Amino acid sequence: SPAPLLQVHRRLLHDDNRGLGEALDEPGADGRGLVVRGRHLVLLDTVGDAPEQHRPRAQEMATPPTVVLAPGTGPHLRQVSGLRRALPPNVHLLSLEPRGAGAVLLRLEHLYQVGESQNGSRAATVDLTTLFSAFTVTSVQEMALGGDVPLPSLSRLLWNTPTG
Repeated sequence: SPAPLLQVHRRLLHDDNRGLGEALDEPGADGRGLVVRGRHLVLLDTVGDAPEQHRPRAQEMATPPTVVLAPGTGPHLRQVSGLRRALPPNVHLLSLEPRGAGAVLLRLEHLYQVGESQNGSRAATVDLTTLFSAFTVTSVQEMALGGDVPLPSLSRLLWNTPTG
């Protein structure tokens, strides 16, 4: 069976006749060639189970915890959360932005596509009225993703495509 191949970078001093018509020779700033450094995490799992392993780890890598330091005069807190309870495992709090006059823009995202994961793709319900400990939700208005247009006012573009 074929072995997995991970190609990080390649350098060819002569054309390999694969379409570019030139060598892949990037000498870099010091003339010795490019140096590639990084970290590669490989997840080996079944097609059905991989999304539930991949998505949480991808979120952890993309948005690592923020370390906050303060003078040691107050209470010693190891963790602070503005939420009364955890969100469902397939929901991610993407952003919470102040918008003035006591308003905030909250973006929640469902982490899985339809049919991607047996458990993760299921619908999720979040009660916003009891979710936050730092403030009280008095009203909710669903907005377009940009947060600038109320969803009922959104006029979608219609595209002419070969399939209609």
